[in-house]
This record gives sequence, C-alpha cells and structure tokens, in this order.
Amino acid sequence: MKQNMIKATGISSYMFVRGCVPGLTGLLLLMLSSFVFAEEREEFGLLNFTAGRINVSRGDNSSQQYGAEYRFKTMFRPWGFSLRPAVGFTVANDSAKYYYTDLKHDFYLNDNWIIMPSFGVGYFKSSKEIKLGSKLEFRSGVELAYKFKNHVRAGFAIFHLSNASTAKNNPGTEVAVFSLSIPMFNN
Repeated sequence: MKQNMIKATGISSYMFVRGCVPGLTGLLLLMLSSFVFAEEREEFGLLNFTAGRINVSRGDNSSQQYGAEYRFKTMFRPWGFSLRPAVGFTVANDSAKYYYTDLKHDFYLNDNWIIMPSFGVGYFKSSKEIKLGSKLEFRSGVELAYKFKNHVRAGFAIFHLSNASTAKNNPGTEVAVFSLSIPMFNN
C-alpha cells in the first residue's frame, strides 16, 4: 500500500528516502541524547581543520576539499541544550568556496567519544564542476570525534549542502571530511 501511495503522489522512492533521512537522523540523535552524559564539561574554543571530499555521493566526480573553522565556547542554552556557534570556510581543489556559520551541540558518549550534530547557513561560490543552484546554501551534518587527554579532537564528519529549494535548481551535495580540532585555552 505504501508503494502505491508513493506512486499515486508521483514521488520517486529516491525522493521519499532522501526526504526521510534528515528526519530519521534527527530522531536517532534525540534517542542517543538520552544515553549520553549530561554533566557540564570544561569547555574551550576550538580551531578545527578539515580535509576530505565534496560531491561524495556522485562517485568519481568528487573533489578534494579543505577547510578551517573556529568553534566558540558554548554561548546559548535553549531548551537545556548547550549550543556552540562556529564560523568557517572550505575550499575545493576546483575553486568552489563555502563561507558559513553554524551551531553545534556536543553529545558525550563517554569521556572521550563525542557526537556533534550541526546546522548552519552560508555563502557558496560555484565552480565549473560544483554548482549547487544558489549562493545561499544550508549545511547540516554530524561529526564523530575522539577527545584526547590534551583536549585535541580527531574525528570524521559528513555534511549535506543544499539551498533548501530557495532556488529553482537544488542538486545539493554531500561532504565527507576528517577533522582535527585544537583547543584554544586562552579564550
């Protein structure tokens, strides 16, 4: 019956799954939050460096991407969540650029492992290979990181960039990066 309903509405199974993934990811993160430690942690600003691939869902058409980001100490605490603002930029080897700001939350799985969902918005400069349909692009993602005793974090993150249909063309893209976060103790 579900398949007939999808066919009747004209929604392809790809679009149906793609539309459900963000909601299911959010639900999973909320469920995970009940298992994580809620205690206050010592916080520092973090200088984060990334290296990875953009357009990873398109196989061989992916480009290398490098980035830098500054993650501030927690500044907002709505609904009991500690939100960490960040500003950053990424550059692809084909000259595409993305300047953004976002909000993150650190879910501690234990003393070392952290899951960080994030959501942000930014300015995207297209390249010959990477065109996302708009200069305004939204970014949502999640990072899994390991925090060492010296507070340095090493992790892996995946992000989705999309203009959220604010433009006629909305191809979106996925990004996968390795990250290294260095604590800034004097901030």
